[in-house]
Amino acid sequence: MLRKVPKQGRSEEMVSCILAGAARVLRRTPLASATTNHIAEVAGVSVGSLYQYFDSKETIATTLFRRHLVDSAQLLRRVRTESRGYSTEKRLRMPFVELLRDHRSDLELHQNLMGVMETSRPTAETQILIKDIVGELAAVLGEEFPSVAPNEIRLCAALRQRYSVILVHSAMIDPALDRDSIVLDHFDSLSKANIRALGARRRSRRRAPAS
Repeated sequence: MLRKVPKQGRSEEMVSCILAGAARVLRRTPLASATTNHIAEVAGVSVGSLYQYFDSKETIATTLFRRHLVDSAQLLRRVRTESRGYSTEKRLRMPFVELLRDHRSDLELHQNLMGVMETSRPTAETQILIKDIVGELAAVLGEEFPSVAPNEIRLCAALRQRYSVILVHSAMIDPALDRDSIVLDHFDSLSKANIRALGARRRSRRRAPAS
């Protein structure tokens, strides 16, 4: 959480500069080796200005992670809108491919963000952002399976979010998942099982006798 919430354009610009500088540092330096002095230098601000808004490099990394969650939700929302008319499998696969390639291209950065989140307790804000991501997945599944109960849609969306995160993060550290095609094979198998479960629920509702 920011020590001081930026309320003016100049303050927001300062925070953006610090975060951009931190991202550049963490793209090539492990978080354990990074320093706030180095981040401030790369960002082009004084270390005093940095400490007005952030109390540690971990707080900066956590803020970057939360912005990553916001970007992920926006990606899902965009793809959901643009992919209407495609098959269910393709609609759900497209954002996963983008996220996988984003993590591959910024491997060191995402490993740093993953590391800081594994060692810190999830905040209420982070949980809300994850719920937004699940909500976007649920929106796609709801469009594809309108007769399935919303709570069942939400459960399948939550499961899909979790195994997608596990797959993307595993791909960053597991040599056995060094090729996108291997990761996507795993994703497709899990995705098809997820979709089949919803299809089965839809069929069972159609067969249920009227009360």
